[in-house]
Amino acid sequence: GGGAGGGDVARSFLKKNKDELHAKLPALMAASRWPFVRDLFLARAADSRRGEVARQFAASMKELTETLAATDQHFIRCIKPNDRRTPFDFDEALVRSQLQSCGVLAAACVAQAGFPYRRTFLSMLDDFRDLLTLEEQRLAWGGSAAERKAMVRKLLTQAGFADEDYQLGRTMVFGSAGLEAQFAERARELRERREADERARQREAEAMSAEQKARLAEMEREREEAHAAMIAAAEAATVDAEKRRLEAEAEARAKDAELEATRAAMQQELEERRAAADAAEAQRAADEAALEEARREEEARLLEAAQRQRAAEEQARAPARK
Repeated sequence: GGGAGGGDVARSFLKKNKDELHAKLPALMAASRWPFVRDLFLARAADSRRGEVARQFAASMKELTETLAATDQHFIRCIKPNDRRTPFDFDEALVRSQLQSCGVLAAACVAQAGFPYRRTFLSMLDDFRDLLTLEEQRLAWGGSAAERKAMVRKLLTQAGFADEDYQLGRTMVFGSAGLEAQFAERARELRERREADERARQREAEAMSAEQKARLAEMEREREEAHAAMIAAAEAATVDAEKRRLEAEAEARAKDAELEATRAAMQQELEERRAAADAAEAQRAADEAALEEARREEEARLLEAAQRQRAAEEQARAPARK
């Protein structure tokens, strides 16, 4: 019934549901050979206190609430396909009637006309973090909501979306129908373009390396020619030939010194590049570790905030129940 009678029924719910299980029943069910049944009663059998139905119901509801709060919630509408209870048999008129009466078609039209795509800034930046620099990734996890909003706007602008395709709230991005798929496709194109630029830079570096090798080969050839000239001059018996031999020998020694100096410089440059690459790799590893730590701290902070909010809501509902 309604009115005062209904309130009495609600207030007397706990009193009417204090039925206690016999102490031996949980132990008996915990010894079942069926794993599902055994798991249901293991915790109760280990508890020396005699559990009440109402207390167990409240604990189950709390566990369910925590599970729902930790997941991405989606509304699911169940539709009866036919009245004959046969699989893979859809009655078009019956299904259409249910969709219309349940408001599913109307809800789809409203979502299509508005912004059906809704994601938090943090979730969107996490999905497309490979499009961000390390500094931007650090801001995504450790920065303010305004900084995340600016990065989301930058990503959408780089992907070529117009302002009317989306709206940015305080902590979420709202997009038109198909925005997520379109953004994923344009992000893929942007990623491919960046990879092509990186390959072009690598080819340029390889070309520079080949140019250095060509220079070394040319210097080797010049040195061989100088040594050949020195030998030819040594075979001559005239004073003029001896003079030319000495000049060729001096030139050969100069070429040897130049070649050794060039090799030493290139070796030093190679070692400096390796040292710089090692330092960059160490810095990248440190940045990734810091980013992961910031991400964990952000997740812990969000979880703590959600728990405080649930505690505040439960505290606010407590006087109402009394």
